[in-house]
Order: sequence, then C-alpha cells, then structure tokens
Amino acid sequence: MTMTTKPTTARFFKHLIRLIPKQFSGKVELQNTDGQVWQLYFYRGCITWATGGSNSWRRWRRNCTKCCPRISLETLSLYKYDVCESRQYYIVNNLLKQEKISLSRAIYVIKNTLIEVLFDLIQQDHLNTLKITSLTCHLQAEMKQPIFRLSIYEAFEKVKPIWQAWCEANLQKYSPNLAPVLSKPELLQKYTSALTYQKLQMLISKKLTLRDLAFYLDMDLLKLTKIFMNYVSKEIIQLTDVPDIPALSVVKIDALNRQAKEIQTKNSQLPETIIKNQKKLVACIDDSSIVNQVMGKIITKKGYQFIGIQKSSLAVSTLIKTKPDLIFLDIEMPIANGYEICSQLRRVPHLKNTPIVILTGRGSVIDRVRAQFVGCSEFINKPVNLEKIEAVIHKYLYLANTKTEISVVGSLVPASC
Repeated sequence: MTMTTKPTTARFFKHLIRLIPKQFSGKVELQNTDGQVWQLYFYRGCITWATGGSNSWRRWRRNCTKCCPRISLETLSLYKYDVCESRQYYIVNNLLKQEKISLSRAIYVIKNTLIEVLFDLIQQDHLNTLKITSLTCHLQAEMKQPIFRLSIYEAFEKVKPIWQAWCEANLQKYSPNLAPVLSKPELLQKYTSALTYQKLQMLISKKLTLRDLAFYLDMDLLKLTKIFMNYVSKEIIQLTDVPDIPALSVVKIDALNRQAKEIQTKNSQLPETIIKNQKKLVACIDDSSIVNQVMGKIITKKGYQFIGIQKSSLAVSTLIKTKPDLIFLDIEMPIANGYEICSQLRRVPHLKNTPIVILTGRGSVIDRVRAQFVGCSEFINKPVNLEKIEAVIHKYLYLANTKTEISVVGSLVPASC
C-alpha cells in the first residue's frame, strides 16, 4: 500500500495502526522513492527495534557511544558466521548478555534509536511517498525475546512533541541527518568574530550531521539547527547529505577476507617478475578506526597498497595470506597485543624478515627493549606523525627497492665494464 501523509505524527501512526494487527509480530518495511529502506520490528503489536535509512550505522554508533562511552565499539566480537536478524540489535543484546552494559542502558539505546527512526519516517512521509509493506513472520535469533517494547501509542506520544517543535521552527524540509558545509567562508568571517569563525570552520570540516554535532557539543538539536539556519538563510552554509560511516565488525571482516583474496588472486595470475614490480603492500594492525584511516590515506597517497586490520585476532592469519612488505603494529589491543602478534609473525618463514614498526602511546625504555626482543624493526610513538611515517616508508620500501634495482642492474653490466 502506498500513501502520502501530511506533516503530522497522528496521520502517520494511524496509517501504521491500520496496517498492523493488534498482536502483530514481524517486520514492516518502508521505502521512499529514492530507494532508501527502513525496517520496524514488532512483537505482539509493540515496536521493539528500528533500523535503516541513510545513516543507520552513524545513528547506532552515536546512541551507543552516548550510553556506553567506555566501551570500544571497534573491538567487539562479531563474526561473519553469527546468525542474526539485525546486527546492530544483536550487538546490543550481546553486550547486555555479557553484562558489559546494564538493562537500563540497553533500553536507552533502543528507545533513542526508535525515536530517531520514527522522526525520520514522519519527515520522509511528509516530503516523499512512502511505500509500506507489512511482513508477518516468525522473528529469529536475537529478536525472539525483545529487550524493550513500545506500543504505537507510546511511540506517538514521544515523537509528537519533537516533530511539532521542528515544524514550528519551519524546518520540515531539513533533515537532522544533513551535514553543514561551508560555501562562502569569506562571508562567515565577515559576520562572526575570529574565534567563532575558527570554531565553526573546525566543526564543519569534520563533515558531521546535525545530530552528530548536537551530541558531540552536548547541545539541544533544535537549538543548534536554528543557529546553523541563520547562516543557511544567508547562503554562507549549505546543508547536504553525507555518507554513512562503515559498519562494524562483520562487514569489516568480510571486506578484509575479500581484499586478501583479491590480492592473492592477482598475484597468482601474474608472472613472478611482474609481481616483484607491482605496488608494495603496507599493513596496519590497530584497533582504532581513526588510526587506520589516517595510515591508509598516508600510504595510498605515497602510491602503495594498504590493508587495515582492526581485530587483533585476525591479524596473523590475514598477514600470512596477504604477505605485506611493511607492517605497522599497535601494542595495546584486546585479545592479542602487539608484542604477541610480532612474536608470532617472526615464526612465519615468509614474514620472518618483513619490517615491523611498532606504534604506541607508551615510549618507556622497557617498552622499547621488549619490542626489540620480540623482533620489531622500528618504534614510533603516537599520535601518528606524517613525517615519521613517510620516513619509515622511505627507509623500508623506497630505499630497499632502490638497492634491489641497483643490484639487478649491476648484475646485467658486463664484467669488462
């Protein structure tokens, strides 16, 4: 059934109620004309979870970070063979089962996610035409016993004031998932103080959505959006779509395995002489996505291939498959630390002499001695310094390659010369 609604929560929820039986258990899919899809999960007539849209993982991470700031989301164990209906809900459920978060915190993540998604759907239904499909099914895995349930009427009461305030501010056409982009910096500098200009420029450069900014600045979303709208009205700032952030764990594991296979396949299809001359591969093992992103940019910009590994448990097996020419390795990681990984790599014949550079926030004499003891080649302190990384790449890849080329050329020169 397809239906366009007016900008009110009442019409949208009445439409949902008409589609859903009183004791409905299953999934409702909603799709707009741009192809974006959302899923609402129901258990006995109550909403238990919501996901989808253009900012699914961005929304999930923000809500998890808000409620569980001490948990490193990048280090969570989620394997590609795990069976689950919704990976985001599955992770929250696992954290609760492992007693890493309390029931109240799990409910907080779920409730906030529901409110955000329902708000987005109301706005989409106002701006677009939503196609709504009701799928009665037996919920599997983590969805069988929901952590939290919210009736449609309770959901209506929670979202209604937020949407009404948004409409009263004349923001119906502006999604809180849009990100501010500076279009006329010279005008911004003219209308603001030097300090305000610097702060705004710094915030905008991060390409965060309005919701992200409200969270990081600890500000009310509506209040913050109104401030940005002053600049939007003067065409100093534009609000634009930004891509979602990468999904956690399982997508990264699959991507990593795929990347390893692609490199291996390419190598197996090329003659040995060509393999030696193709781009060198640099690997970075660090549980921080930010460090991997920074390293990736530096290394690919220098013309080398890059592979980032965030799960230390996958490091050794992945490196054995991909056979990198240079390895950057973080010390402090869960499950297996950098010392253990370095020691294991030195026992692998084809990685025995591969340069391994330790990255760490600790730089004591003991740390350096231990790093040398397990066979590391170099020791660099964090935060990652562009000049130091480039110097290491130059030392172990460029100079080493140059020496090889000289020796090859030298072997071709006749003895009489």
